[in-house]
Amino acid sequence: MSNNANEAFYLQEVTLHNSYLLPEDKRWVVYFVTALQGENKKIIFIGFTHNLSEKFKNHRRKLEFEFLERMGYQINISWIVFPEGTCEKEGYGVLRCYTRAFEPKLNDDRNTIATLLAEESKKAQEKWEQGQYGYLDQQIENLQQTGDDQDTVIRKMWEAIKERLMVHS
Repeated sequence: MSNNANEAFYLQEVTLHNSYLLPEDKRWVVYFVTALQGENKKIIFIGFTHNLSEKFKNHRRKLEFEFLERMGYQINISWIVFPEGTCEKEGYGVLRCYTRAFEPKLNDDRNTIATLLAEESKKAQEKWEQGQYGYLDQQIENLQQTGDDQDTVIRKMWEAIKERLMVHS
């Protein structure tokens, strides 16, 4: 890798929607795909290529990136252009360092669109259950404060559960 101090490190970024703006020149780059939702920004993929524009036309994770975008995430592509004279082996070494440091989910081949769908489904289910059973948590708290014995609390809880199930059936 070049030790020339005149070749400054710089990071560029575009949204997935504007990926047609990615550079077409053939220079080595390490790139980061990030997912932003609200204030939460995560690196979801890190790669290394000699032609970033061409890479994103048929990226192996393009489907996952587009899915996340449809789910409300802002997907960004950032990249660092390596100095002239950087060899491929050095670039892959840098890629390995970044991948170890950030552990991006989509660099793992086991994480696919099906995995992402399952995670989103699980979050939705947990939210639904919290709404359904939050009522029961309050009932339990109220019953425990009455001073009734354990059997009475269990019976009253069952009555509350049956009532709740009948209402939502």
